[in-house]
Amino acid sequence: MDRTEPGHLSPVPPGRDLPIAPPLVAYPLPPQWMTIRSNEDWRKAGKFEKDLSKDCAARRFRELIPMRFRAYFKGEVLSVAFGHGLNLYDSGKKADRTLIYLFRNGNSTACTVQSMTNQDARLLNNAPSAGGAKK
Repeated sequence: MDRTEPGHLSPVPPGRDLPIAPPLVAYPLPPQWMTIRSNEDWRKAGKFEKDLSKDCAARRFRELIPMRFRAYFKGEVLSVAFGHGLNLYDSGKKADRTLIYLFRNGNSTACTVQSMTNQDARLLNNAPSAGGAKK
């Protein structure tokens, strides 16, 4: 694969403060890549970002590939992007590199954005009520 092709993701520089992200691979990840799974309500995940939600509705802060990374909350699936740039279009450079962003209705003017830390994601993923993949 030519690294100059559009759509090629360049590696993110390492850093211990960056959010947990799927591994960088030479081939496209499956579109159903689940990064967070919880039986909690999605409103309890992190913090509501009013300004970023407005930017999302205006398409200035959005995912590059909708639903490439996903978070499952009590029957609802949200899209995931990472503050360090993985799957994130941020024309105003408003993202915090240390946060994970959850998008609900990310491809509409009713878009809402939640931000969370690695610790929030670990708590949700390790919650006793969080179930594994159903067969």
